[in-house]
Amino acid sequence: MSKINPKRILIIQLRRIGDVLMCTPAIRALRKRFPESFISFLTEKESEPLLRFNPYLNEKIILDRKKYSHFFYLLKTIRKLRKENFDLAIDFFGNPRSAYFTFLSGARTRVGFDLPRRRVLYNILASRGTSSEYAALSRLKALKPLGIEYDDFKLDFFLSDEARSFAEQFFQKENLNTENLVISVSPTSRRRFNFYSLDRYAQICDWFIQEFAAKIVLVWGPGEEKVVQDVSSKMRNKPIISPHTPSLLELGAVLERCDLHIGNDNGTKHIATAVGKPTFTIYGPNSPLSWTFPDPRRHGYIKKEVDCPNCENEKHNCESLECLDCSVGEVKTKIKEFLNSLSELKDNLTLSLKRRGN
Repeated sequence: MSKINPKRILIIQLRRIGDVLMCTPAIRALRKRFPESFISFLTEKESEPLLRFNPYLNEKIILDRKKYSHFFYLLKTIRKLRKENFDLAIDFFGNPRSAYFTFLSGARTRVGFDLPRRRVLYNILASRGTSSEYAALSRLKALKPLGIEYDDFKLDFFLSDEARSFAEQFFQKENLNTENLVISVSPTSRRRFNFYSLDRYAQICDWFIQEFAAKIVLVWGPGEEKVVQDVSSKMRNKPIISPHTPSLLELGAVLERCDLHIGNDNGTKHIATAVGKPTFTIYGPNSPLSWTFPDPRRHGYIKKEVDCPNCENEKHNCESLECLDCSVGEVKTKIKEFLNSLSELKDNLTLSLKRRGN
Protein backbone atom coordinates (compact mmCIF):
# COMPACT_ATOMS: atom_id res chain seq x y z
CA MET A 1 0.00 0.00 0.00
CA SER A 2 3.00 2.31 0.43
CA LYS A 3 3.16 2.60 -3.40
CA ILE A 4 -0.20 4.38 -3.60
CA ASN A 5 -0.12 7.59 -5.65
CA PRO A 6 -3.53 9.26 -5.31
CA LYS A 7 -4.50 12.13 -7.57
CA ARG A 8 -7.30 13.41 -5.34
CA ILE A 9 -7.32 13.13 -1.54
CA LEU A 10 -10.18 13.79 0.88
CA ILE A 11 -9.49 14.43 4.58
CA ILE A 12 -12.45 14.37 6.98
CA GLN A 13 -12.48 15.98 10.43
CA LEU A 14 -15.76 17.33 11.75
CA ARG A 15 -16.46 19.33 14.86
CA ARG A 16 -14.09 20.98 17.23
CA ILE A 17 -11.27 23.50 16.98
CA GLY A 18 -8.70 21.33 18.70
CA ASP A 19 -9.52 18.28 16.59
CA VAL A 20 -9.09 20.21 13.35
CA LEU A 21 -5.79 21.74 14.45
CA MET A 22 -4.56 18.26 15.40
CA CYS A 23 -4.94 17.33 11.71
CA THR A 24 -2.62 20.05 10.45
CA PRO A 25 0.63 18.06 10.84
CA ALA A 26 -1.01 15.24 8.85
CA ILE A 27 -2.05 17.72 6.14
CA ARG A 28 1.55 18.89 5.92
CA ALA A 29 2.86 15.32 5.77
CA LEU A 30 0.39 14.38 3.02
CA ARG A 31 1.43 17.38 0.93
CA LYS A 32 5.10 16.48 1.38
CA ARG A 33 4.45 12.86 0.32
CA PHE A 34 2.08 13.75 -2.55
CA PRO A 35 3.18 17.19 -3.80
CA GLU A 36 1.12 17.02 -7.00
CA SER A 37 -2.11 15.66 -5.48
CA PHE A 38 -5.32 17.65 -5.05
CA ILE A 39 -6.07 17.70 -1.31
CA SER A 40 -9.52 18.60 0.02
CA PHE A 41 -10.60 18.93 3.66
CA LEU A 42 -14.17 18.29 4.82
CA THR A 43 -15.14 20.04 8.05
CA GLU A 44 -17.79 22.26 9.63
CA LYS A 45 -18.05 26.02 9.17
CA GLU A 46 -17.09 26.87 12.77
CA SER A 47 -13.59 25.54 12.08
CA GLU A 48 -13.16 26.88 8.54
CA PRO A 49 -10.99 29.90 9.54
CA LEU A 50 -8.39 27.50 10.92
CA LEU A 51 -7.80 26.21 7.37
CA ARG A 52 -8.63 29.29 5.28
CA PHE A 53 -5.01 30.18 4.47
CA ASN A 54 -3.46 26.74 4.79
CA PRO A 55 -1.15 26.49 1.74
CA TYR A 56 -1.11 22.69 1.77
CA LEU A 57 -4.82 22.41 0.90
CA ASN A 58 -6.44 22.90 -2.50
CA GLU A 59 -10.02 22.98 -1.27
CA LYS A 60 -12.16 23.18 1.85
CA ILE A 61 -15.61 21.57 1.80
CA ILE A 62 -17.63 23.24 4.55
CA LEU A 63 -20.69 21.70 6.18
CA ASP A 64 -23.43 23.31 8.26
CA ARG A 65 -24.04 20.98 11.19
CA LYS A 66 -27.43 22.61 11.81
CA LYS A 67 -28.62 21.01 8.58
CA TYR A 68 -27.53 17.45 9.36
CA SER A 69 -31.12 16.45 10.07
CA HIS A 70 -32.13 17.50 6.53
CA PHE A 71 -32.03 14.47 4.25
CA PHE A 72 -31.63 16.45 1.05
CA TYR A 73 -28.72 18.46 2.49
CA LEU A 74 -26.87 15.25 3.30
CA LEU A 75 -27.73 13.83 -0.12
CA LYS A 76 -26.37 16.97 -1.78
CA THR A 77 -23.15 16.65 0.24
CA ILE A 78 -22.69 13.02 -0.78
CA ARG A 79 -23.29 13.87 -4.44
CA LYS A 80 -20.65 16.59 -4.25
CA LEU A 81 -18.13 14.18 -2.72
CA ARG A 82 -18.75 11.60 -5.43
CA LYS A 83 -18.39 14.19 -8.20
CA GLU A 84 -14.94 15.05 -6.86
CA ASN A 85 -13.68 11.56 -7.84
CA PHE A 86 -11.48 11.10 -4.77
CA ASP A 87 -9.28 8.02 -4.88
CA LEU A 88 -8.12 8.33 -1.25
CA ALA A 89 -10.31 9.31 1.73
CA ILE A 90 -9.01 9.62 5.29
CA ASP A 91 -11.41 9.85 8.24
CA PHE A 92 -9.68 11.41 11.24
CA PHE A 93 -12.94 11.89 13.18
CA GLY A 94 -14.35 8.39 13.30
CA ASN A 95 -17.96 9.03 14.26
CA PRO A 96 -20.78 7.33 12.31
CA ARG A 97 -21.43 10.38 10.11
CA SER A 98 -17.81 10.86 9.08
CA ALA A 99 -17.45 7.11 8.49
CA TYR A 100 -20.43 7.12 6.11
CA PHE A 101 -19.09 10.20 4.32
CA THR A 102 -15.82 8.32 3.85
CA PHE A 103 -17.54 5.22 2.48
CA LEU A 104 -20.01 7.09 0.28
CA SER A 105 -17.32 9.38 -1.15
CA GLY A 106 -16.57 6.61 -3.63
CA ALA A 107 -12.84 6.64 -2.85
CA ARG A 108 -11.20 3.31 -3.61
CA THR A 109 -8.80 3.63 -0.64
CA ARG A 110 -10.46 4.53 2.66
CA VAL A 111 -8.46 5.03 5.86
CA GLY A 112 -10.14 5.12 9.27
CA PHE A 113 -9.72 4.14 12.89
CA ASP A 114 -10.44 0.58 13.97
CA LEU A 115 -13.72 1.23 15.82
CA PRO A 116 -16.79 -0.98 16.33
CA ARG A 117 -19.55 -0.61 13.71
CA ARG A 118 -17.34 1.69 11.62
CA ARG A 119 -14.42 -0.51 10.65
CA VAL A 120 -16.41 -2.19 7.86
CA LEU A 121 -16.62 1.15 6.03
CA TYR A 122 -12.84 1.43 5.65
CA ASN A 123 -10.33 -0.81 3.92
CA ILE A 124 -7.25 0.45 5.79
CA LEU A 125 -7.60 0.40 9.58
CA ALA A 126 -5.50 2.51 11.95
CA SER A 127 -5.11 2.31 15.71
CA ARG A 128 -7.08 4.99 17.55
CA GLY A 129 -4.14 5.91 19.76
CA THR A 130 -3.96 5.91 23.54
CA SER A 131 -4.63 8.47 26.26
CA SER A 132 -0.86 8.83 26.67
CA GLU A 133 -0.29 9.85 23.04
CA TYR A 134 -0.60 13.35 21.62
CA ALA A 135 -3.68 13.52 19.39
CA ALA A 136 -1.75 14.95 16.44
CA LEU A 137 0.68 12.04 16.61
CA SER A 138 -2.13 9.46 16.45
CA ARG A 139 -3.35 11.06 13.22
CA LEU A 140 0.13 10.95 11.72
CA LYS A 141 0.47 7.29 12.66
CA ALA A 142 -2.75 6.57 10.77
CA LEU A 143 -0.91 7.59 7.58
CA LYS A 144 1.90 5.04 7.95
CA PRO A 145 0.21 2.39 5.76
CA LEU A 146 0.34 4.96 2.95
CA GLY A 147 4.12 5.12 3.21
CA ILE A 148 4.06 8.53 4.85
CA GLU A 149 6.87 9.39 7.23
CA TYR A 150 6.82 12.37 9.58
CA ASP A 151 9.53 14.27 11.38
CA ASP A 152 7.52 16.74 13.45
CA PHE A 153 3.99 17.33 14.68
CA LYS A 154 3.91 21.11 15.06
CA LEU A 155 0.41 22.51 14.63
CA ASP A 156 -0.26 24.96 11.79
CA PHE A 157 -2.51 28.02 11.85
CA PHE A 158 -1.80 30.49 9.06
CA LEU A 159 -2.95 34.02 9.86
CA SER A 160 -3.86 36.83 7.49
CA ASP A 161 -2.36 40.33 7.40
CA GLU A 162 -5.82 41.67 8.23
CA ALA A 163 -6.01 39.55 11.38
CA ARG A 164 -2.57 40.69 12.50
CA SER A 165 -3.55 44.31 11.84
CA PHE A 166 -6.62 43.79 14.05
CA ALA A 167 -4.39 42.53 16.88
CA GLU A 168 -1.90 45.36 16.41
CA GLN A 169 -4.64 47.98 16.71
CA PHE A 170 -5.95 46.30 19.86
CA PHE A 171 -2.47 46.22 21.43
CA GLN A 172 -1.88 49.89 20.60
CA LYS A 173 -5.25 50.93 22.00
CA GLU A 174 -4.63 49.09 25.29
CA ASN A 175 -0.96 50.13 25.53
CA LEU A 176 0.19 46.51 25.46
CA ASN A 177 3.31 47.14 23.34
CA THR A 178 5.49 47.42 26.43
CA GLU A 179 8.12 45.36 28.23
CA ASN A 180 5.50 44.01 30.61
CA LEU A 181 4.62 40.35 30.47
CA VAL A 182 1.35 40.02 28.51
CA ILE A 183 -0.67 36.94 29.40
CA SER A 184 -3.79 35.78 27.59
CA VAL A 185 -6.25 33.98 29.87
CA SER A 186 -9.15 31.84 28.63
CA PRO A 187 -11.41 30.90 31.58
CA THR A 188 -14.16 29.61 29.29
CA SER A 189 -15.25 26.24 27.96
CA ARG A 190 -18.24 24.86 26.10
CA ARG A 191 -18.06 21.82 28.37
CA ARG A 192 -18.95 21.95 32.03
CA PHE A 193 -16.33 19.35 32.95
CA ASN A 194 -13.53 21.61 31.69
CA PHE A 195 -14.70 24.72 33.55
CA TYR A 196 -12.30 25.75 36.34
CA SER A 197 -13.58 28.08 39.11
CA LEU A 198 -13.95 31.72 38.01
CA ASP A 199 -13.19 32.92 41.55
CA ARG A 200 -9.89 31.07 41.43
CA TYR A 201 -9.09 32.40 37.99
CA ALA A 202 -9.58 35.92 39.35
CA GLN A 203 -7.12 35.20 42.19
CA ILE A 204 -4.55 33.73 39.79
CA CYS A 205 -4.83 36.76 37.48
CA ASP A 206 -4.41 39.14 40.42
CA TRP A 207 -1.33 37.18 41.53
CA PHE A 208 0.24 37.55 38.08
CA ILE A 209 -0.36 41.30 38.14
CA GLN A 210 0.98 41.74 41.67
CA GLU A 211 3.92 39.32 41.42
CA PHE A 212 5.11 40.04 37.87
CA ALA A 213 3.50 43.37 36.89
CA ALA A 214 1.87 41.37 34.12
CA LYS A 215 -0.90 42.62 31.88
CA ILE A 216 -3.81 40.18 31.73
CA VAL A 217 -5.87 39.85 28.55
CA LEU A 218 -9.10 37.89 29.07
CA VAL A 219 -10.06 36.28 25.76
CA TRP A 220 -13.46 34.96 24.76
CA GLY A 221 -15.53 33.67 21.88
CA PRO A 222 -19.19 33.84 20.86
CA GLY A 223 -21.50 33.60 23.88
CA GLU A 224 -18.62 33.77 26.38
CA GLU A 225 -18.33 37.49 27.11
CA LYS A 226 -20.25 37.22 30.40
CA VAL A 227 -17.72 34.68 31.67
CA VAL A 228 -14.76 37.02 31.26
CA GLN A 229 -16.79 39.90 32.68
CA ASP A 230 -17.48 37.78 35.77
CA VAL A 231 -13.76 37.08 36.20
CA SER A 232 -12.97 40.77 35.78
CA SER A 233 -15.57 41.76 38.40
CA LYS A 234 -14.01 39.38 40.92
CA MET A 235 -10.49 40.76 40.49
CA ARG A 236 -8.86 43.45 42.64
CA ASN A 237 -6.79 44.65 39.70
CA LYS A 238 -8.18 45.68 36.34
CA PRO A 239 -7.58 43.21 33.48
CA ILE A 240 -8.03 43.91 29.79
CA ILE A 241 -10.95 42.21 28.08
CA SER A 242 -10.24 41.42 24.45
CA PRO A 243 -12.63 42.87 21.87
CA HIS A 244 -15.08 40.80 19.93
CA THR A 245 -13.00 38.90 17.38
CA PRO A 246 -14.73 38.54 13.98
CA SER A 247 -13.27 35.05 13.53
CA LEU A 248 -10.74 32.58 14.89
CA LEU A 249 -8.13 34.32 12.73
CA GLU A 250 -8.30 37.51 14.79
CA LEU A 251 -8.31 35.51 18.02
CA GLY A 252 -5.19 33.71 16.83
CA ALA A 253 -3.50 37.02 16.02
CA VAL A 254 -4.25 38.38 19.51
CA LEU A 255 -2.85 35.22 21.11
CA GLU A 256 0.23 35.41 18.87
CA ARG A 257 1.13 38.83 20.29
CA CYS A 258 0.93 37.66 23.92
CA ASP A 259 3.88 36.14 25.80
CA LEU A 260 2.02 33.28 27.46
CA HIS A 261 -1.41 31.66 27.42
CA ILE A 262 -3.19 30.25 30.48
CA GLY A 263 -6.60 28.63 30.43
CA ASN A 264 -8.90 25.67 30.45
CA ASP A 265 -8.67 22.60 28.24
CA ASN A 266 -10.37 24.28 25.28
CA GLY A 267 -9.91 25.25 21.65
CA THR A 268 -8.26 28.57 22.51
CA LYS A 269 -5.37 26.69 24.12
CA HIS A 270 -4.77 24.76 20.89
CA ILE A 271 -4.87 27.98 18.85
CA ALA A 272 -2.23 29.48 21.18
CA THR A 273 -0.09 26.38 20.65
CA ALA A 274 -0.52 26.60 16.88
CA VAL A 275 0.63 30.25 16.75
CA GLY A 276 3.74 29.35 18.73
CA LYS A 277 2.89 30.54 22.22
CA PRO A 278 3.80 28.75 25.48
CA THR A 279 0.72 27.46 27.29
CA PHE A 280 -0.31 26.38 30.77
CA THR A 281 -3.58 24.44 31.04
CA ILE A 282 -5.83 23.61 33.98
CA TYR A 283 -7.21 20.18 33.11
CA GLY A 284 -10.41 18.45 34.09
CA PRO A 285 -10.98 14.79 33.22
CA ASN A 286 -9.26 14.70 29.80
CA SER A 287 -5.78 13.31 29.40
CA PRO A 288 -3.13 16.06 29.35
CA LEU A 289 -0.84 13.76 27.38
CA SER A 290 -3.41 13.57 24.57
CA TRP A 291 -4.06 17.30 24.38
CA THR A 292 -0.82 19.02 25.44
CA PHE A 293 1.98 19.48 22.94
CA PRO A 294 4.76 17.17 24.17
CA ASP A 295 7.33 19.80 25.12
CA PRO A 296 7.08 20.34 28.91
CA ARG A 297 9.47 23.28 28.74
CA ARG A 298 6.90 25.28 26.73
CA HIS A 299 3.60 23.60 27.52
CA GLY A 300 2.72 22.91 31.14
CA TYR A 301 -0.41 21.81 32.95
CA ILE A 302 -1.97 20.85 36.23
CA LYS A 303 -4.39 17.97 36.68
CA LYS A 304 -5.80 16.61 39.90
CA GLU A 305 -5.71 12.83 39.78
CA VAL A 306 -8.87 11.29 41.24
CA ASP A 307 -10.28 7.79 41.15
CA CYS A 308 -13.46 8.43 39.17
CA PRO A 309 -15.35 5.77 37.17
CA ASN A 310 -16.96 8.48 35.02
CA CYS A 311 -13.52 9.53 33.83
CA GLU A 312 -12.48 5.94 33.19
CA ASN A 313 -15.58 5.47 31.01
CA GLU A 314 -15.12 8.89 29.38
CA LYS A 315 -18.64 9.91 30.42
CA HIS A 316 -17.52 12.96 32.42
CA ASN A 317 -21.01 13.42 33.86
CA CYS A 318 -20.32 13.42 37.60
CA GLU A 319 -21.67 16.27 39.71
CA SER A 320 -18.68 16.89 41.97
CA LEU A 321 -15.99 17.40 39.31
CA GLU A 322 -13.29 16.66 41.86
CA CYS A 323 -10.73 16.58 39.05
CA LEU A 324 -11.12 20.37 38.72
CA ASP A 325 -10.72 21.05 42.44
CA CYS A 326 -7.16 22.36 42.28
CA SER A 327 -6.53 25.06 44.87
CA VAL A 328 -5.13 28.45 43.89
CA GLY A 329 -1.98 27.57 45.80
CA GLU A 330 -1.55 24.33 43.86
CA VAL A 331 -2.00 26.12 40.54
CA LYS A 332 0.44 28.89 41.48
CA THR A 333 3.07 26.37 42.54
CA LYS A 334 2.78 24.51 39.23
CA ILE A 335 2.89 27.77 37.27
CA LYS A 336 6.06 28.87 39.10
CA GLU A 337 7.72 25.56 38.22
CA PHE A 338 6.61 25.98 34.63
CA LEU A 339 7.88 29.56 34.36
CA ASN A 340 11.29 28.45 35.56
CA SER A 341 11.49 26.18 32.52
CA LEU A 342 10.53 28.90 30.06
CA SER A 343 13.87 30.31 29.01
CA GLU A 344 12.30 32.64 26.47
CA LEU A 345 10.25 34.37 29.16
CA LYS A 346 13.01 34.85 31.72
CA ASP A 347 14.01 38.29 30.43
CA ASN A 348 10.44 39.57 30.65
CA LEU A 349 10.01 38.05 34.09
CA THR A 350 13.25 39.62 35.31
CA LEU A 351 12.18 43.05 34.11
CA SER A 352 8.77 42.68 35.73
CA LEU A 353 10.25 41.57 39.03
CA LYS A 354 12.73 44.44 39.08
CA ARG A 355 9.94 46.97 38.58
CA ARG A 356 8.11 45.45 41.55
CA GLY A 357 11.25 45.61 43.71
CA ASN A 358 11.46 41.80 44.16
